[in-house]
Amino acid sequence: MTHLTPDLRDFVLRWLPGPPARVLDVGCGDGALTRLVAERGYETLGLAPGAPDKAGFTRATLEELESSQAFDAAVAVRSLHHLHDAGRALDNLRDAISPRGRLVAFEFAIEHVDAAAERWLAAQGLPHPVTEAGHHDVIPLERLRAELERRFRLLHAEPAPYLAREAGREDLVPAEELAIRAGEVKPAGMRLVLERP
Repeated sequence: MTHLTPDLRDFVLRWLPGPPARVLDVGCGDGALTRLVAERGYETLGLAPGAPDKAGFTRATLEELESSQAFDAAVAVRSLHHLHDAGRALDNLRDAISPRGRLVAFEFAIEHVDAAAERWLAAQGLPHPVTEAGHHDVIPLERLRAELERRFRLLHAEPAPYLAREAGREDLVPAEELAIRAGEVKPAGMRLVLERP
């Protein structure tokens, strides 16, 4: 499963400052986005407890982040809704980004996985994105956005599909987008761009 599709890559690159800006990739996973951004001329650091054990990556949580040099921007794809201590983690993130630096994020709106979304998932033969994935501690997007907007200024927000991609079914993304446009389901994804004041 991947959410790092061409449209999301384009979104991230469109909102980042120009290279050679320093970019922190929060929750970098296997480092695919970290490497992509580095290939575009950015100085990058991928951060995750299971980050690759090589140069350009740090094995730590956002709550543990200590940065001596500020980043010009940060990206966070499907990672902030898993924070264990959101206050501390987001304070660390804010402090790691230079004033007027950007945070570009793609997040999950668990509160939009309601009865209508569950019916759509069942009709497509897709699993529930939380119970079957074992994520019981997901932060609702509404709360996460409030926490982010206490620390950053919102520049842009756009709803996005999430359910089909979370299930690894890119072929069903157009059907999910159609269901969102028709008002049959609420968008379970959100693309955000914020700026540190």
